[in-house]
Amino acid sequence: MAETNPRRSTKEIQARKNFINECRDSRIEVKARFSPNMLRIYRRHFQGVSQAAYLLRFYCRVGPGSNVERELTKEIIGLINEVKANVEKKIAVADQILKKENVKVSQSQFTEVTAMIIDPIANLFLKTLSIAQELDEKLSALWLACLLDDEQKRKAMSEIDSDLKSIQAKTRALFVGVRIRVKEMNEGRQNSGESEVIEVSTDKDEGEIMEENGVAAELPDMPEKQTEKAKTKTTKDQAKQVESTVAEISESATTENSEEVVA
Repeated sequence: MAETNPRRSTKEIQARKNFINECRDSRIEVKARFSPNMLRIYRRHFQGVSQAAYLLRFYCRVGPGSNVERELTKEIIGLINEVKANVEKKIAVADQILKKENVKVSQSQFTEVTAMIIDPIANLFLKTLSIAQELDEKLSALWLACLLDDEQKRKAMSEIDSDLKSIQAKTRALFVGVRIRVKEMNEGRQNSGESEVIEVSTDKDEGEIMEENGVAAELPDMPEKQTEKAKTKTTKDQAKQVESTVAEISESATTENSEEVVA
């Protein structure tokens, strides 16, 4: 276990302890099979979505609260369902063409992976990856039947990758936005002279939180073509876009709670 920072408030220490205890024993393993194309996509995006979702919940618990957590996770799930629906539409179109041309899709034995699920959002994302795998198989069949050319197949896979990447980017941006919100709450407490603050560092503590739950701590970088400066700017830009949203949800949740108490 990591050392306790003496500057942390009692509330934050207890929230962190409860969060770790709640999550440590609730991990599950899910197996999936992916083609080489989808395996690359899985390796690029799954861990990023999983860890960002996990840390998003942590920062909500120690900062803005469960109302913010509920609203932000709902936003991520909505995007996942949107991407899933889009993939399913493409599968339906591919099925029609395959049926019309009487093309049979063989059952391939692809590489099996065992995914460690530490958050429900990660499981939903994995299920969407599996649906995308089905589309990849049908696209390959159409390509082999000369019903798709190389460029069409490449473009279709690029669209799938882009859609799945958008889920990772959204999850990470919301996580960073909540982290910034917690930092602002901390600064507000310090400026008002409060003795207790929510002291959560952005690197060391996140690594400790993941390690305490038995999960690799490294969050994946942005695409390799970006420079370190560009990576930082991209993350900051995404965080700024959601920071105000997090604040609005937090304030709205506080107002709703007050109204319920009055009622």
